[in-house]
Amino acid sequence: MNVRRKAVHMGIVFLVFALAAVCIPLSRRSSSETFAAARITQSSPTNSEEIAKLRAEWVKDLHTKQLDQIAMLYAEDAEFLHATGTRVSGRPAIRELCKNIMAIMTSDISLHTATSERSDTLAYDSGDYSETLTAVSDGKKTQYSGTYVMIFRRQANGTWLIAEQVWTDSSPCSHEETRATK
Repeated sequence: MNVRRKAVHMGIVFLVFALAAVCIPLSRRSSSETFAAARITQSSPTNSEEIAKLRAEWVKDLHTKQLDQIAMLYAEDAEFLHATGTRVSGRPAIRELCKNIMAIMTSDISLHTATSERSDTLAYDSGDYSETLTAVSDGKKTQYSGTYVMIFRRQANGTWLIAEQVWTDSSPCSHEETRATK
């Protein structure tokens, strides 16, 4: 079982590197070209309705603060990689991360698929996001944007769950905050 898990993990690592090779040229496109590519890819026969539904459920659960529901969208051994480079491993730790975020902010996020593919047991969705985070304490809104990759794995019962999730942040405000703290 350990060998199989390592093989799956290596497959995911390979997939992420392959995605990077595809996504880097996409990041050099203009906004109109990126969104045109997203429209074409989303109608592609390789784009799974199951994956699109899971992704939409994740967005809804995050916005409506459905902690247990969002946690169950992740595989037990899922990995969440922050834009800062930190890694959160396992469904319980990802649930705790979501709990902490939901306690202080409300998310209004839009995901724009640039490319999406799927095989029998693995799928990915990669694109751009824009997000408004509203602080619970004072209602202050902060805008964020960047890119994301979500990797899904089909479970033994046929359902799809998030196996890996990666975010980047290209928001001007986050870069100003970084400079201010240095």
